[in-house]
Amino acid sequence: MMSDVLAIDCGQSGSRARLTTTGRRGGRLPPVEAEYGPVFTQRPLEPQLATLISRAADNISARNGDLTVAVGSSGWSEHGDLDEVARQITSDRVRRVILAHDSVTSYLGALGGGRDGGVRGARGSVELGAVVAAGTGVVTLGVGENRVARVDGWGYLFGDAGSGYWIGRAAIDCVLQAYDGRGPQTALTEVVTAEFPDLSTLYLEVQADPEKVKRVARYAKAVAELAGSDPVAARISHDAGRRLAESVSTALRVVGLEEKSPAVARVGKVFSSGVLREAFDEGLRNAVPGVRIAEHPGTALDGAALLADLPPSSALYPLIERADLG
Repeated sequence: MMSDVLAIDCGQSGSRARLTTTGRRGGRLPPVEAEYGPVFTQRPLEPQLATLISRAADNISARNGDLTVAVGSSGWSEHGDLDEVARQITSDRVRRVILAHDSVTSYLGALGGGRDGGVRGARGSVELGAVVAAGTGVVTLGVGENRVARVDGWGYLFGDAGSGYWIGRAAIDCVLQAYDGRGPQTALTEVVTAEFPDLSTLYLEVQADPEKVKRVARYAKAVAELAGSDPVAARISHDAGRRLAESVSTALRVVGLEEKSPAVARVGKVFSSGVLREAFDEGLRNAVPGVRIAEHPGTALDGAALLADLPPSSALYPLIERADLG
């Protein structure tokens, strides 16, 4: 029996799974999708991923059959132990696990071959360029002819410049500055005080919240909505766009594409802000005049589904780990 493919995109705000099933005549049936909870990058990922894979494998479809599970996860690194993930998987349906950092799956989803919104080409082919994926966190991946470069993705404590968390934190910072009298008044204050009527205790409540990253990142939506009318929200959005453009131009320079016409895709909810997106595009085109920005690219979940088809000749191939469960 042909193995069905279960693709999973694991993020700090939530995870998504998509099951692609082979019909009796060999054709692909319509995919089935489900949503699950986040992965917490400040905790060991192996047990979290094993639990998520097991749950999705057993619950997303009632059909019996072997599964190949392809996962892109925030926080995964070369120091992760895929064998340990495999040992902790409890579903007897899983026969193979393919795992990569979500920068790889974001890249494949956006600029992998055959994507309607990205680059058309042979299945498994990859366009040279860079992809910046900005949600709760952010990471940029540049892929050149002979080199791959990852920029930022250092987490909410030390990096993720321009991410949803970075924007949300900046919003709260500006509100507290206005509260102190150190900064200008902002419409963001009304948004923040709706959740925290007493601003003097906000920092204590947020610090104690195990889901503080997700909680802070939610304020990025308010910043986007107010960017057209509130100068403080506009400044935060412009700063975020410029920081994201800087990460992309750096990745292109490192992989040797800054003098060419590389493809760039910007994915993630952060780019739903028009003000931020315009600041990003302007900053990137100033730094890399020949850049081609792909509109309507695919997602990291699309990219996870393509992991199994990536050829060994791809520069991304060494970044993918595989484990057979027998």
